[in-house]
Amino acid sequence: MSTVGTVVDREAPLFRGHIPELDGLRAVAAVLVLLNHFWPQSLSSLIWSVGQFAWVAMDSFFVLSGFLIAGILLDTRERADYYRSYYVRRSLRILPLYYCVLVYLICVATLWKGGEQHRHLVEEWGSPVWFFVYLGNFTTAAAGVWPTVVPGLSPLWSLQVEEQFYLLFPLAIRRLPPATLSRALWVVVFLSPAMRVALFALNPDNLYREYVLLPCHMEGLALGALIAIRFRQGPWEIKRGWLSALTIVLLAATCVASIWSNPARLDEEFASPFNRTVGYLLSSVGCASLLLWVIRSRGSRVTGWLRLSPVQYLGKISYGVYLLHIPARTAAHSLRHALGLALPRDGLVMFLAVTALTIAAASASWYFLERPLLSLKDRFAPARPAEPDAAMGQLAA
Repeated sequence: MSTVGTVVDREAPLFRGHIPELDGLRAVAAVLVLLNHFWPQSLSSLIWSVGQFAWVAMDSFFVLSGFLIAGILLDTRERADYYRSYYVRRSLRILPLYYCVLVYLICVATLWKGGEQHRHLVEEWGSPVWFFVYLGNFTTAAAGVWPTVVPGLSPLWSLQVEEQFYLLFPLAIRRLPPATLSRALWVVVFLSPAMRVALFALNPDNLYREYVLLPCHMEGLALGALIAIRFRQGPWEIKRGWLSALTIVLLAATCVASIWSNPARLDEEFASPFNRTVGYLLSSVGCASLLLWVIRSRGSRVTGWLRLSPVQYLGKISYGVYLLHIPARTAAHSLRHALGLALPRDGLVMFLAVTALTIAAASASWYFLERPLLSLKDRFAPARPAEPDAAMGQLAA
């Protein structure tokens, strides 16, 4: 992010400690995912259309993940227990709920109607074993279809992309000097679209490879990491008005270009030729600009809504919302059928019911599984007190 000038910050460091607005950003992305999967087009085509840009929310997740994980790793890279501390703390945060949901989905698919769902999954997509080793996104890319036979498996691709990044990136931060690391990340930013263009030219009929594979969709992660590195090189003052305009232009350009390239199928915008080649780069740069704007505007009136308690709470449980929203929809519709309720399957009442059940399930996961396990982090991997200007390591990704 070297195009932005560096000057002495006369008031305070641009970044210090926890930024609540970043949790709010997670909440916004979670809402877009819920609208994308649940909102009936018959109720409001405008809201439905907004929900179809949930693929941009995925890019914002990637940028935010790259930013937070790189920050944590940079702040602990000199520790003797660098690898142990990082992997233990990441495992406690990510793996338990993921595997609970995965085991539940596979068990239901195996037992329901004599294993009919499981057989169809294997025939049409492949073995679910790949999900257990975080390689299901590669199987989706090879099959050229989502594993929709078992509802709840399809959204796992983005978690697998992030976990592959989480596994490899600590090696780069530990071994590469900051300047070399920055250059390598800039190579990654431009390597991903180049790989997408090549794969698209080789096989334009496979709609998924460029979207779900880490090598093809890692510019957001790299841009987030570059922002984290830059914040550790000294004060960074950015004019908020200029940054606001840039963010609006980039995100508007992402949406307009996406619609222009695939006007007939908004529900498949992520797979339009434009997005499969350069569109994800434009989206990732826009999300990186949005992240900088949120940091630069922290504590101000314009970001006050991101600090509201309901928004903060949704951001806190957003991991559970993402993993549990499809199983919650299945459960809600099964309950509607069992009770014989004469409710439209795709109506406002069912949308509200599914959303409420999703939030309830995510809340239960947070209070009874995730938070208790997170309390064990300091027992198995004690955290060193943060330095005043390295407080980003306190943030939970």
